[in-house]
Amino acid sequence: MRLRRISMMVALVLGLMTFLALALPVGAQNSITIQLAAQNNSGQSGTAELTDMGNGMTRVVLNLANSPAGPQPVHIHQGTCANLNPQPLFPLTNLANGRSETMVNAPLATILAQPHAINAHKSPQEVSVYVACGNVVAAATTPSAPRAGAGGLTGLSMPLALAATAGLLTLVVGAATVARRRGQA
Repeated sequence: MRLRRISMMVALVLGLMTFLALALPVGAQNSITIQLAAQNNSGQSGTAELTDMGNGMTRVVLNLANSPAGPQPVHIHQGTCANLNPQPLFPLTNLANGRSETMVNAPLATILAQPHAINAHKSPQEVSVYVACGNVVAAATTPSAPRAGAGGLTGLSMPLALAATAGLLTLVVGAATVARRRGQA
């Protein structure tokens, strides 16, 4: 009889854990990848990955193929590639050999809240010549990135999710052990 109660308690706790894992909302996106398309017959295209680092910071990593070795200015602009505000909103580290990495002082959610575009320029001397552009939109999420409003443990880090599950299972096993020992006394 006691074993049946313990089994029912374990099933109840596991069911509750499953319900909570599926029902809890996940916060905002933590990472998106956008495509940068070539402009002005530059042949330069690639990706930009924007990752929310917390504390109001976003890491922006660009990789462009067919880029020259020399520096190329890149910026986040308000608007879209088709209708770009020419005044940069966030300057990014110049591309060097097709790569750039910058910490932007804005959370990813803020960048996604309005239309923005990442624009690469031909050179510091020819900033009016655009060589690649990509629209920063929430729909550009990578498959591994959590989606806003999605349920599940995907919004938690894997170590935290495993620790929570291990803690609950330990609690259940401990309660079952105590119940069994009390029954033997």
